[in-house]
Amino acid sequence: MDIKSISFFTFGCKVNQYETEKIKNLAQKEGWKVESFGKETDYIFINSCAVTHIAERKARRLIRFLRNKFPNSKIILAGCYPERIKKDFSYLDVDILLDNKEKWEFFNGDELSFIPSLPQERTRALVKIQDGCNQFCSYCIVPYLRGRERSKPQDLVIQEIENLISLGYKEIVLTGVRLGAYGHDFQDKDALSKLLQKIIQYPEIKRIRLSSIEPMDITPSLIELAAEEKICKHWHIPLQSGDDEILKKMKRRYDTSYYYEIIQRLRKKVPYIAIATDIIVGYPEEKDINFENTVTFIKKVGFMKLHVFPFSPRPGTQAEKLTPLPPSLVEERKKILISLSKDLWKKYAEGFLGKEMEVLVEETKKGFAEGLTDNYLKVVFHDPSVNKGDFVKIRIKEIHEERVFGEKLRDILYINT
Repeated sequence: MDIKSISFFTFGCKVNQYETEKIKNLAQKEGWKVESFGKETDYIFINSCAVTHIAERKARRLIRFLRNKFPNSKIILAGCYPERIKKDFSYLDVDILLDNKEKWEFFNGDELSFIPSLPQERTRALVKIQDGCNQFCSYCIVPYLRGRERSKPQDLVIQEIENLISLGYKEIVLTGVRLGAYGHDFQDKDALSKLLQKIIQYPEIKRIRLSSIEPMDITPSLIELAAEEKICKHWHIPLQSGDDEILKKMKRRYDTSYYYEIIQRLRKKVPYIAIATDIIVGYPEEKDINFENTVTFIKKVGFMKLHVFPFSPRPGTQAEKLTPLPPSLVEERKKILISLSKDLWKKYAEGFLGKEMEVLVEETKKGFAEGLTDNYLKVVFHDPSVNKGDFVKIRIKEIHEERVFGEKLRDILYINT
């Protein structure tokens, strides 16, 4: 049988990124020749996103581009976009449509298949431990695309992490569609905490990062673990709105008082913790006062960064039926929040001027190194001797246009081998 070549492209979240890497490894295991994206291959696999209409539009643009550039390649559209449109893809110029289950089956696997990772020049490894969501927020299509909440058994997670340790990874990023619901289907509300405690025991793992966690899923045991040395001091906790009326209409399961209390408890454990969040701007019933309340609450919390998303009506959701706000108003509010986010980041970063921080080097070029602190500051410093994967002690010297500059203090703390 002729060996077929294939390349991969990913849209969307960390879960999608993780799944593409696993499917790529599965394809190689099944005898496919995996090439880097951009080369002409027999097949092109697009792992898509459908959380917004913009994500779907990006996929359609890419399909048109690829069809023109590689007319002989077969295009596979996989993931959440096919999950939404089911089998009706007559308006898409693709050859194969695979939903979130079929994209694994195409390569004779499933989402729980143990697929050993392959050596790569990376410092952080994603590990998906959970999928699905039972929340059905009024604006969100994810539960319809990803199904009910389900958790990867702890022994499979540990098997995967041990494989990554054998490849030299020092930082693990745990991810899931609703990460904090890990273990709920096992009737264990503290399953995530127990998993973290188990991973902490591996001396080879220097950092454990949580990709995103909902405020109602942050348990007392997780807050206790926040101060653990290996747990990264950057937590992404979606807010969506800082107004209680809008939160209720969105069918979020908390109010601003509950959210603020969670943040205060985390900061009591880790005063310098970085809190990032998601904000939906322009929800259909968001009045001026609702938006003003959101801005006020954002300032009160003092986030490190905002990820701002204009409301996108999604088919089948409750909010789809609501009358949208004028696009110009949504754009105006979006600009206000993006500007505020820049101010918040600068204020947070400036709090570390002169401080000693540990950086995990992710890139080196022309004598300069770039890496992340555990609280997600990307730091650039000069040192021709360091390599990817090294942990280096630096002092923060300068903040300039959303970039952090530092200087190396002493010898490398941990050498990547």
